[in-house]
Amino acid sequence: MNKDKSSIPFWFLSGLLMVIAGLLAFMHLEEWFMIGVMGKTAGYTFGAEGPTPYYYKTPDLYAKVNLIWGILFSAALTFGIITIVKKNIVGLITALGTTVLMAVIMVAQGMIE
Repeated sequence: MNKDKSSIPFWFLSGLLMVIAGLLAFMHLEEWFMIGVMGKTAGYTFGAEGPTPYYYKTPDLYAKVNLIWGILFSAALTFGIITIVKKNIVGLITALGTTVLMAVIMVAQGMIE
């Protein structure tokens, strides 16, 4: 891989990390805030029968799961920002790989009924 820190692949991976981790962190923390803090549960079918993930059992459980994912993606984003500032390609690839792995686990978790 090109060792030049100003290379296009480095900045592409940086942008990709920022978008994925930033978007997922924001989405989960927003869900936690709306359900867990504000208590806005209209439109959600908590405790409903049918094929829904296990964490839809109660609003509290749903909020906790979203808070945990929000914190994890925020940590990955923070680590990624540090590696970008230091222009550390190995750290950047690690942060991006961790983010993608967490996203895959998050999707798999959503399939558990």
